Amino acid sequence: MKISIALASFNGERYLQEQLQSFLDQTRLPDEVVISDDASTDGTVEIVRRFQESAPFAVKVIQGRGRQGFVANFNRALEATTGDLVFLSDQDDVWFPNKLEAMEAAAGAQQDAWLLMCDAALVDHDLAEAGFSKLDQIESAGLPLEYHAMGCCCALRRDFLDLAMPIPANFKSHDVWLVRIADGLGRKHVSRAVLQYYRRHGNNTSQGPTSVLTRVNRLGHLRASLLKRWTGRASWIAEARLQSRYAQMLRGGVLRAARRCSDGCAQELFGLSERLEWIRCNLEARVRLRGKPRPYRIPGVISVWRSGGYGPFNGWKSAASDLFLR
Repeated sequence: MKISIALASFNGERYLQEQLQSFLDQTRLPDEVVISDDASTDGTVEIVRRFQESAPFAVKVIQGRGRQGFVANFNRALEATTGDLVFLSDQDDVWFPNKLEAMEAAAGAQQDAWLLMCDAALVDHDLAEAGFSKLDQIESAGLPLEYHAMGCCCALRRDFLDLAMPIPANFKSHDVWLVRIADGLGRKHVSRAVLQYYRRHGNNTSQGPTSVLTRVNRLGHLRASLLKRWTGRASWIAEARLQSRYAQMLRGGVLRAARRCSDGCAQELFGLSERLEWIRCNLEARVRLRGKPRPYRIPGVISVWRSGGYGPFNGWKSAASDLFLR
């Protein structure tokens, strides 16, 4: 099995060298590393070039001519890979020496999985451990495993990439695109093995309540979620409309994948596209409910509830929000 690593860089000189060194320290070396740089203005490219000259495996460097954003940057890197199993890499993490070996073994054991994920230890900018992992945080907050969507923990099969690419540059993120498709088809495998550090330094592209260095819990997560809903009607509606657009974009990608698929997975993909449209329609219905006086929302909330429409969101909490919040 040929292994590729796709790394997207941008002004990463502070931490990049440590991540590249962790590639060299792997017990199973990669066969190729593809680094796409998004027009860095610091010493990132010089670090990458030195790595390219000294690495004992193929290193391909792609330099962007202008800022295009991290999604387009990862697109470039992924499209240039040739491996059978492709790992996504951020520029500021550090991988444990057995990461490639362990995930290659998992890919061999989980033949039906298109996308495989490991766990990651949360650390600060100096790699001081918080004492818990990303999955620990997700479970402490009472969230399902579908919230584990970090690209830096992913390995992707070539056949899946050929179906799912390219990722629209204006989509939310490259990892959400890939994880949602694989997860929606039951083709995601999550391992409890902690195989890397997930560095949190204040300037990370990804943010979220389960990525913080303080331990979360169900009550605290619920309180913060309800407070956000209570104080942010305008922002909720804007976010809901944005999520509706993302669902529509994702559905377009799934339909494109279905047309490319030459085996039995086409039917699965068409089924996922229908589910994404159902989610989008329920989200649009919820936006319309929020614009009505509270007493007139009751029939609409009941209708969405009976159809299972609150399931993809936050269940009764979302129903309560639609009933009571402005």
